[in-house]
Amino acid sequence: MALLDGLAQYLDGLGLVDFRPDSTGGDCFIETLPASPDEAVALTLYGGTQPDSRLGYDMPSLQVRVRGTTDPRVSRARAEAIYAALHGLDAITLPDGTRMISCTAQQTVTSMGQDSQQRFEHVCNYALEVRNQTGRRE
Repeated sequence: MALLDGLAQYLDGLGLVDFRPDSTGGDCFIETLPASPDEAVALTLYGGTQPDSRLGYDMPSLQVRVRGTTDPRVSRARAEAIYAALHGLDAITLPDGTRMISCTAQQTVTSMGQDSQQRFEHVCNYALEVRNQTGRRE
C-alpha cells in the first residue's frame, strides 16, 4: 500500500485530493470508494505486467476513479486534472519514499456513467513503473 499512499500524498500536495491516511474524512481513498462524500477519488492497484525476478522494478497498473455530482462536468474536470498531473510523470520520489520511474495513461478519461445516487463517475487507468529492490532484485 505504500505506493498508493505515496500517490495519494502526491496528489494531495498538488491540491487535487484531500488525503487523510490516519483519520476519517478527506475525499481520497485507497482501494475503496465509500458512499460518502459525494465527491471522492479512489486509487486502486491491479494487474500490470509480470515482474522479472532479477530486475529491481515492477510495472503495476493504477486505476483512478473519480466520483462527482449529478453534473458530469464535475467528476470529468477533476479526473482530467489528475490525468494532467500523472500522465508523463517520471523520475520522481513520492512523499512516502517510493521511487516512481514512470506513469503513463493507458487511455484518456472515460465516463463510467452514474451510480445509484445519480452521481457521475469518471475513470482513467495508468501503467506505472516503480523501483522495487529486494535481496534478489537490483
